Amino acid sequence: MAFQTWQVGLDIQNGQLCALGIQYRRNGWQLRHWWQHALPHDTLTNGLVQRPDPLIPLLRQWRKRLPRQISLRVGFPARLALQHALALPQTSLREPERSSYIAAAAKRFFPIEPEKLALDYRQAAADSGQLWLTAARRDAVHDWLSMLKTAGLNPRVLELAPAALFALAQSLRLSPDAVLVHRLPDHWLWFGARLQPPWGWCPADEAANLAALREKYLADAATLYYSSALPEALPADALWLEPLAAFAFKSLPLPAYSGAFALAAGLALRPEDA
Repeated sequence: MAFQTWQVGLDIQNGQLCALGIQYRRNGWQLRHWWQHALPHDTLTNGLVQRPDPLIPLLRQWRKRLPRQISLRVGFPARLALQHALALPQTSLREPERSSYIAAAAKRFFPIEPEKLALDYRQAAADSGQLWLTAARRDAVHDWLSMLKTAGLNPRVLELAPAALFALAQSLRLSPDAVLVHRLPDHWLWFGARLQPPWGWCPADEAANLAALREKYLADAATLYYSSALPEALPADALWLEPLAAFAFKSLPLPAYSGAFALAAGLALRPEDA
């Protein structure tokens, strides 16, 4: 049965990686596996894996701890992607006209040859008449997939890291007005369903703390949920984002600091594409 397959989220960042496996039960998701391991702080450079030598053997050993059949979802760095809102035409489009319309829009929005881009799109807020069109360079996607394949991993989904926060917000049934912020050692990520655009990121040196980030990028956020890869106190005017609260069944021991698993949890919870 499909529900017997573990859904596994893998979040690779400078400084550490986090992985989390879940399985669906009759009354909710069960946390079956979690793993955290330190990485060099220069593992990634501008979103690309620059130090695969310590990472690949580590991932190979980790894969042996998992069931044979898994649905693996891996976070893709936000800095490698571009996004643009696309208004839908008044008349509904079917394939292949829909794909042709989106490809033509990509030529206008992104300053890269279309054949060098990998494109994805998803519906914006209901009844908005908009799509969010996301583009990444094909060579960047290929480099990530090649590294994962060398490590013996075959991801079912390669998802933008901040979009994992959206999947987590849905599972936790947070308000659509809520903005989720995740702090990493070298950058910030955020997602808000009603932001324009809905996700964003910035280097850590652009915002020393949450107050600075909020002033610069999230001034209109009324409710803000916060998680961090770093053990720290809850900043003022924020609520803790508790990723493990999305799972109805948990077994001890649990991570000492669950906030580091926000992206891995959201990746694991992300629905598969139809």
